[in-house]
Amino acid sequence: MRRPAIAKDLVPVNEFRANMASWMHRLEATGRPVVITQRGRAAAMLVDPATFDEIEEAREVVKRVLTGLADADRGAVYDDHEVWERVEQLIATAEAKADAPTVD
Repeated sequence: MRRPAIAKDLVPVNEFRANMASWMHRLEATGRPVVITQRGRAAAMLVDPATFDEIEEAREVVKRVLTGLADADRGAVYDDHEVWERVEQLIATAEAKADAPTVD
């Protein structure tokens, strides 16, 4: 995500409301998020859908890393052989389901 240019991408909520289409075009053209202010403080950000998806994917990665670290702290770790054995079982099960005839 590109960083907002504070002098250009900061807009009071009333101005944003009055010129929403213009700000959305600016977002599309620059790729920079728009910071919407209310009473002089940042209140919201407008980002394009691709940036939002990137943010959500990054959050999921961080969540999984933190879960893994917590598991490691508890001693809940698995040998790589065990992990790959389980992965192979899951793949085989999925393939068997895909190959099974369907009944309507």
